[in-house]
Amino acid sequence: MFERVIERNRVFLVFVAIVLVDVALLVGTMSQISISFREADGFYHSSDFVFELARLSVSWFGHNDFALRMPFLGIHIANLCLVYQISRIYLKQPQDSLLCVVIYALIPGVNITSILISKSVVIVFFALLVCYLHLRSYRVAFWALCLLGSVLDVSFGLVLLALFVYGLKNTQKKTMLSALCLFALNAYYFDFGIGGIPSGHFLETLGRFALLYSPLLFIYYVYTLYHRISRGESNLMLYVGASSIVFSLLLSLRQDVDLPTFLPLSIVALPVMIKDFLRDVRIRLKPFRMSYVRRFYVILLPLILEATLLFGNKFLFIYYPKDHFLQNFYYAKELAETLKSQNLTHLKTNKRLQMQLRFYGIGFSSSPVLVESENGTIKVKYFNQSVRRYNVL
Repeated sequence: MFERVIERNRVFLVFVAIVLVDVALLVGTMSQISISFREADGFYHSSDFVFELARLSVSWFGHNDFALRMPFLGIHIANLCLVYQISRIYLKQPQDSLLCVVIYALIPGVNITSILISKSVVIVFFALLVCYLHLRSYRVAFWALCLLGSVLDVSFGLVLLALFVYGLKNTQKKTMLSALCLFALNAYYFDFGIGGIPSGHFLETLGRFALLYSPLLFIYYVYTLYHRISRGESNLMLYVGASSIVFSLLLSLRQDVDLPTFLPLSIVALPVMIKDFLRDVRIRLKPFRMSYVRRFYVILLPLILEATLLFGNKFLFIYYPKDHFLQNFYYAKELAETLKSQNLTHLKTNKRLQMQLRFYGIGFSSSPVLVESENGTIKVKYFNQSVRRYNVL
């Protein structure tokens, strides 16, 4: 009896195991990082909904890093569940959904935004939920969510633009009209930020995409979206992913693109890429499949390497403290603990560090003054190696 239950739910149990491993790795990363200046400044001064969410979590669960980042990790778990459910509907075999979830969980941009105070993970959640409701044909809930999204954030305008293109492709006049009205509502509430002195950022934006996905995966992903659109495939996920990439790259020709706003939506079409790859493999005889499988391994290896470096990035910080890509998220928490151990709870330092230390209970005072010094007596150590030194004047 028990064995039959396990056999019947084997795919779901594997999915749960994947989620648990991913959450364990992310929680481990959360325990290593500190609040950044941007996060601390937003936490104390911003009225954006993501900081409201962070403040609410801290008020409920305590003044610590886990409470600060818990809502975004929770939304990331919900995103994993949505990717799994969408894949179960869209992909051919149940186990195909596991491949989609694993790749989603490995993508560097997904992991970074799931533990930082960022609206990116929230944007992805709403986009995935819209696509799930559309696949399920839950029309009332679908349009209600579209209405909510249109007044929630400017990024949802791209979802509505994709919905308009979907309606145009499938000659659904009501869908086109509704999407156009909601897009106008979104444009009324928010500014897309198109303006200022033109300046090209195309290569920079392209590099950001490659960094968030890993270079080879991004190239294959874009090729797959183009291939499916050119073949006449029509689904909302495909158009949302393509709209995000095309709009971001076109906008980058004249100005810098707001990374957390427009880039996250591109990930929504990931099940389309998985379906295209598995179709290419399965329609061929076994002797001819290996070349496609090897090609996919070549794409996955850099992705796995980047994920490994991300989860173990604290070791890199020891050797490259000044050039580390997450240097703003380190040493503030440990410095605050060291200062408290020396009964220093109020002091003055530079603006950025002062804001970070405030979150950890170090208040402002005109004296003493904390300054960074190569020969400082106050040390921040990682694995018995000093990464920052300070003196109190």
